[in-house]
Amino acid sequence: MTADAASEPVPSLRRFAQRHELTTTALCAQIVAGGEHSISVRKPAVAADNLARIVGAMLRLANRSGFAGMTLRELATASGLSLGGLYAYIRSKDELAQIVQRQIGRTLHRVLDDTLAEVAGPRERLAAAVRAHIYVTEALRDWFFFLYMEAHHLAAPRRREAMAMERASETVLADIIRAGQAAGHYRALAPEPAAGLIKAMLQDWYLKRRKHGDRGLDVDAYAAMVIAAAEAHLTAEP
Repeated sequence: MTADAASEPVPSLRRFAQRHELTTTALCAQIVAGGEHSISVRKPAVAADNLARIVGAMLRLANRSGFAGMTLRELATASGLSLGGLYAYIRSKDELAQIVQRQIGRTLHRVLDDTLAEVAGPRERLAAAVRAHIYVTEALRDWFFFLYMEAHHLAAPRRREAMAMERASETVLADIIRAGQAAGHYRALAPEPAAGLIKAMLQDWYLKRRKHGDRGLDVDAYAAMVIAAAEAHLTAEP
């Protein structure tokens, strides 16, 4: 498989993204509906569309020249809005980063909860959690890449929120590992470090996606590899 082929959405990912509404437009509509923002535009559809343009422009600019060096004037121009129009949506770069960060945290939490609610058995739950996590980060790759790469440039409260979001997903994995140990499926080891190892493999997909594509891995092949590696580690004889 070529790198280009690996970049094409696989059918299972496409269905998953549609089911869980994993698009920038859908997430921005959820942000507007949630009301935790300073958006003063009264028409929700217009607000969601423009917010999607703002978020998309921010992700492009941050990827090109870094979030720290991005100005609101540059963001307005890249979004196709006037500076005054931009202020109808955000008061500062920090507010925009907060909006993106919180929505990503809510989305990952929601999707993992919805996915695991349908699965019984620790081993099946671990596989489902791994696959769901990778699918979410693939569908929203630019959002996750931004948060990971720019976390150290964000204001201190945003950095703390980023760390809390990472710990939350590790806690989901650690709880599954504990259940597997209680059921006799997994060997005795500390669940939290094991969950951290799995989390690192999950992050590697969106941080080094081109490398994995060059090796012929699509999103499902990578998910299967992580599941197999996790199972091998959790069941290996000490």
